[in-house]
Amino acid sequence: MTKVIYDCEALLRTISTFPLIDNHCHNLLTSDASLIGPLETCFSEARGDALKDASQTIALKRGVQQLAELYNCPPTFDDIKQVRDLMSYIDLCKTCFKPIGIQSLLLDDGLDTLDGLMDVQSHVEFVDIAQRIVRIESIAEKILCDLATSVARSDQKVVNFAEFEEPLKKQLETYAKSESVVAFKSIVAYKSGLNIDHIPNAEAAAVALGSFISNFEPPFDKKGSVRVINKVLIDHILNLAINIAVQHDIPIQIHTGFGDPDLDLIASNPLLLRPLIEKYPNAKFVLLHAAYPCSRQAGYLASVYSNVYVDMGLVFPWISASGQQTNLRELLEICPSNKILFSTDGHYLPESFYVAAIQGREALSKVLLEFVESGEFSYEEAIKVAKQIMFENSNRLYKLKLTPKQIDNEEYKDVSGKQKIVKLKKMGVKFVRIGFMECSNQYRFHIVPIDRFQNYIAISGLTIARCITALPFYGDVIPGNVGVDATGEILLKPDLSTLIQLPYSPKHANVHAFFENKFTPVDPQFGKIDNSPNSLAFNLCPRTCLQNIVDSACKDLSITFLIGTEFEFVLLKDITPPVGVDDTTYSLASSFRTSNNAEILDRIVESLQEQGIEVEQFHSESAPGQFEIVTAPESPLIAADKVVVTRQTIYDVAAQAGVRATFVPKPFKNQAGNGAHVHLSFKEIGESQKIVDDHPSGLSPYERSFIAGVLHHIKAICAFALPTDLSYMRTVDNCWAGSWICWSVENRETPIRLCYRPKIGPNGKYLDVHFEHKFVDGTSNPYLVFSALIASGVDGIKKGMQLTTNPMLDNPASLSNEERIKQGVTERMPESLLDTLKALNEDKVLIDALGEPMIRCYTGVKEDEHKFCENLNFDEQLGILLKRF
Repeated sequence: MTKVIYDCEALLRTISTFPLIDNHCHNLLTSDASLIGPLETCFSEARGDALKDASQTIALKRGVQQLAELYNCPPTFDDIKQVRDLMSYIDLCKTCFKPIGIQSLLLDDGLDTLDGLMDVQSHVEFVDIAQRIVRIESIAEKILCDLATSVARSDQKVVNFAEFEEPLKKQLETYAKSESVVAFKSIVAYKSGLNIDHIPNAEAAAVALGSFISNFEPPFDKKGSVRVINKVLIDHILNLAINIAVQHDIPIQIHTGFGDPDLDLIASNPLLLRPLIEKYPNAKFVLLHAAYPCSRQAGYLASVYSNVYVDMGLVFPWISASGQQTNLRELLEICPSNKILFSTDGHYLPESFYVAAIQGREALSKVLLEFVESGEFSYEEAIKVAKQIMFENSNRLYKLKLTPKQIDNEEYKDVSGKQKIVKLKKMGVKFVRIGFMECSNQYRFHIVPIDRFQNYIAISGLTIARCITALPFYGDVIPGNVGVDATGEILLKPDLSTLIQLPYSPKHANVHAFFENKFTPVDPQFGKIDNSPNSLAFNLCPRTCLQNIVDSACKDLSITFLIGTEFEFVLLKDITPPVGVDDTTYSLASSFRTSNNAEILDRIVESLQEQGIEVEQFHSESAPGQFEIVTAPESPLIAADKVVVTRQTIYDVAAQAGVRATFVPKPFKNQAGNGAHVHLSFKEIGESQKIVDDHPSGLSPYERSFIAGVLHHIKAICAFALPTDLSYMRTVDNCWAGSWICWSVENRETPIRLCYRPKIGPNGKYLDVHFEHKFVDGTSNPYLVFSALIASGVDGIKKGMQLTTNPMLDNPASLSNEERIKQGVTERMPESLLDTLKALNEDKVLIDALGEPMIRCYTGVKEDEHKFCENLNFDEQLGILLKRF
């Protein structure tokens, strides 16, 4: 049963994060033209007065709910329009495209009923790749209009058919050869229906052309185009275009099924295309819009003809959710999965792309999960089908040669929070752990039944006492001078983007929470706050603290960060005294032959992967029973959340195996300790690669100043990074943790190590770099450590701090005082918790960055913990820490 739940999560995660190729859509309007584009057209083919009734459709009502969540406004059409009116059109487009994971747009730019389309390449501001689909009839009608106009202005009495056919051939040939064009498209269904004469009759076509010319009236619109409806002429044009498409091996898309009011739905049944399909076995036909409501017929054609494919767009978002799912089921009943192509049929406004994309993913999740549960697919097969439909089939058919770019979970909002809870309930989740970290750096959670969570807590939050944020690790007491006491409450507000099922405890899900103020009439602040994030945030919330510092760095300096972490931990058979599960050393193969170590580590890593945490490597370490897991970098808040999840997973999986995991910095007095090295890099927004000057380090000015800032504040940072008295037994000489304040390149005996990796950018080869902070240990609060590191580095950049020493090439502990001084290294790392707390209380920059209430509470708790431990010997302190960390 547990494996089934893991596989289910893997399927849903794939559908949520695998990129999309939108194989059929239309150009967005320009900024000016967007002002006349009715938002209702995103949800209906109706026009004129009939469009007013769109507000009464399920499609529009559902779309309003989804757009309201995107724009964070009440779910009414008027409120959505008000939000849109406050945004620039480009920001509106970016807001809609950023979360939906479309990697490539294939754009039919022949839909131009409203003046003012963005050109194809302008769409790359929102997606990686945008390419063109040429609408055959638009090209032909423009040539016809020009020809008829020319004849009307001359004395010419007879028109040679070649005067029309040759320019048409030439233009279509040119387009077919163009690298920017990936397909042709026909809207013959709108003209004369799909009962196409597949045997061209040049004489009849010439007569039809003559009739058109003789009855021609110049168009009144500035586009200079006309509408051709003569069946003989239209069929001839289509046959000509198909031959050219075959010669150049590009697909031809054909509108099938429902559409605008001027469409004859009976004449758009794809079965009418059988003679044409058989006439051109080398043509690649794409039946657009799943031929709804004739989806089974479209699926049948794709199943019996190797050259037929079916597009699944337009039903998103124009019919109900149940209708979309039925449509997809009908396709999969008979259609090969490698013949189904995803599209949005998005057009004019960005909301049409947004709603179609999220609804398409939702329908795919629902239907594929049902097929698995009914035994028609395995989970592995369902995942393969999802990838085919979303990306791989279009990538192959249109010869795009794209590599799928996995969607960052931070950016992709696959389903709403409400839908995510419903999904978890279906996956067997009964309880939700609402978790948070506080000033003693312990992770705490409250557990609520998922129905209670769904109906109340997810919306209103969970009430806890303010003082819970300030409990020391040794017991449930409230220290003095921490800024909180037994009075007052705060809210734990779940961050639903972090909600995930625990694979090792599948009846439970975990969600991280923000701390929010909960004021009552007895509070001085009551009635003085609004609903803005800054007003709601409780000043002791570590997650809010980190996010504010990251946002400020981005706003002030245009830099973004990535953070990865190494997790060193020990698996113990006993804790009194601590006994490791083995006695092997660094990276020895024999460590995975001992007891059930391999099984435990495999289970930990699999559990992390199933929670969306990328594991880069794992191996044994130097101390008895010691191991290390390295996880991939993420943006800071996500990285901190994943540090918490990783630690809890290691604790819990180890406990299930009957052993104890610990991150205590020094579990054995005379053995290597546990670190939690933090790897940090940053990018200057808008730069394709870092800017360097002639500095011998190869570092950019920002990078040098960032390191200088961290070195300047490092004593205060250690209050967060080394938060217990025992932490300082690890940061001693010759223990690869850094005992002297300095920096290095690939030297593991310094607290800050630069790690270089060669890369190739647009301007050639260069060295990518990140900074490893080796002095951090696993009893620390990652939110506060990351906050302090980033705030310190940003201070260095803002003040233009410079590195005053060269990189340390030796082990500083092996040098004499004179040799160290000669290299500019004069200070040791802090040697006690009290030293670092004193430094933190004197560091105005970090006090301002993290907030005085946070620093006061944190230092108060840590001073209280030190006071409790100062008369305890090593074994007594270790005994307490092993129970907590």
